[in-house]
Amino acid sequence: MKFSFKDEQLLFAEATREMLRKDCSPEAINEFVESDSAAMPELWNSFASMGVLGITASETLGGLEMLDQDFVLIMEELGRAACPEPVMEHAVLSIPLLEECNNKSKYTSILKSAINGEHRLSVALESQYVVGADSADYLLLFRDSLLHLVAKESIVLQRQASVDSSRRLFSVKWDTNSGTVIEGDSDKVRSLIEITKLRAEVSTAAQCIGVAQQLLDMTVQYVQERKQFGKPVGVNQAIKHHLADTGKAIEFARPMVYRAAWSLNKGDTEAELAAHMAKLLASKAVDLACKTSLQCHGAIAYTLEYDLQIWLKRGLTLSSSWGDIYRQREKIADCLGL
Repeated sequence: MKFSFKDEQLLFAEATREMLRKDCSPEAINEFVESDSAAMPELWNSFASMGVLGITASETLGGLEMLDQDFVLIMEELGRAACPEPVMEHAVLSIPLLEECNNKSKYTSILKSAINGEHRLSVALESQYVVGADSADYLLLFRDSLLHLVAKESIVLQRQASVDSSRRLFSVKWDTNSGTVIEGDSDKVRSLIEITKLRAEVSTAAQCIGVAQQLLDMTVQYVQERKQFGKPVGVNQAIKHHLADTGKAIEFARPMVYRAAWSLNKGDTEAELAAHMAKLLASKAVDLACKTSLQCHGAIAYTLEYDLQIWLKRGLTLSSSWGDIYRQREKIADCLGL
């Protein structure tokens, strides 16, 4: 097993980080939250121009045909920036599903328009809320062992409350009909559901690592600058211990996330276990990062005027997405036959 990344993978992640610094600043995120807009067009166009929206699509369609271990670093950068756009749902989950069901090139035009950013996709398992459904042109929805592709004109949306208001959640109402079914083989649908779950867990875990690292970096900077009794609060041992424990949790979880991405890519027999372990450790790391940053910043961390709240909300939301700590423990026990 080799978990080190190639130079081109690291450079792509670095370029994505620089783009996000420019187009996904805290000011831009706050402006998006306060607006009635369903999307951040400039940011989405930047993703499209960099090829991020087509990272999983085949090269014949104009995508980059990247594998799980390739784009896990991109997901980490999305977390580091607390990106509001549903890139994971569009690029990592929806496009592979649609391409898998693209018999006789029936959906090639939709795929190409999704890769270049013209059309947006999102996905949800049965009874799940849909992330970014108000900006999506098509939704991939599972129901009764069938996979459906439903156009936005056929869906009724209802906004759901969320701790993180920049991550827009919706319940969907739609009528099932034969015209929306894109995969009717129940065995294949079950297989698609399972790989979608695992890929979502690993991608969400990577975002958790990015959020946790950003929270730690911001907190370290704050305790170096904030002074009490004439000295930085960061010199106190209690603060150092909290930060060290958080850093250790992040560094312990990150290799597991990379290992899970490698396992999915290689079709490893322990891919399912690795994905659950990655999500468990990443959720624990981001939970601890949220608690530590909140405690070290004091009451200022609660205020909407302070940027830290963006990552606190995102961390708490991602920690529970696609299976929280307790659910992952149950899944791990099932994999081990306990």
